[in-house]
Amino acid sequence: MATNIEHQLSKADWTADAILSHLIAKLKEENKALSASIQFARGTQSSKALQAEDAVVDKHFICLKQFVSANLYLSDDSIANNASAVWKIIDSHNLNLHKLGYERQLALTHALIHNLEDEKVKPLVESLIGVSDRVTDLKASTASFESRFRNIKEELANIEETIAPSIQKNEVRNLINQHLLPYLNNAVQVMPEKYQEINRVIREHIEGINTKARARKTRKANEEPKASAVE
Repeated sequence: MATNIEHQLSKADWTADAILSHLIAKLKEENKALSASIQFARGTQSSKALQAEDAVVDKHFICLKQFVSANLYLSDDSIANNASAVWKIIDSHNLNLHKLGYERQLALTHALIHNLEDEKVKPLVESLIGVSDRVTDLKASTASFESRFRNIKEELANIEETIAPSIQKNEVRNLINQHLLPYLNNAVQVMPEKYQEINRVIREHIEGINTKARARKTRKANEEPKASAVE
C-alpha cells in the first residue's frame, strides 16, 4: 500500500507544497525502513532464532519491571523506598525500550544493567524480592541476543538499523492515517482542482487493499476448525 501511494504521488510535482513534500519524503523513509526490516526478518535462517531470542529479552525486561513494581507495594517502607529508587532508574532508560529498534534497545539495556550493577545501586536491587534474579536473567538473555544479532548484522551489513516489521508497519500506517490522509482531505477543501484526484486515487487504493485483507481474514476464520467447547 505504501509503495503504491509513493508511486501515485510521484506522478505529479508537489515541490510547491512544502507540507506534502515533507510527508512524501517521510513516507519514503519509513517505507524503506519497513522494506529493510522485512528483508532482515526473512533474509536468513538465523533471523527466526534472533526474533525468538529478542522475545525472551523482552519478557525478561517486562518481568523485571513487574517485580520492581510489586516491591513498591510492600508494607516494609525501606524495601518500598528502595523499589522506588530502582524504578526511577528503569524509567530513565525508557520503560518501553523493548519496543525500540534492536540497536537502540541493546544500547539502553546495557546502560540499564550497568547502572543496576553499580556499587551504590546493587544493594538496593538485592534488597528487593526476586529482582536480582530478574537482572541476571536480563543480562544473560541480552548477551545471547546481541551475539546472534551482531552475527546477522555482518551478513546484512548494508542494513544500518533494524526494527521489527510489526513495529515499523505501525509507523508507516500511522504516517498515512494520521498525517497524509488528513492533510489531503483538508487540501481538497481549499484547492479541489489540485488535490481531489490524488486524494480519490489513494483512498480508493487503500479501500481496495482493506477489502482484500478483510476477505482474507474472513476466509481464514472460516477455514479454522470449530471449537467443540465453550470459548
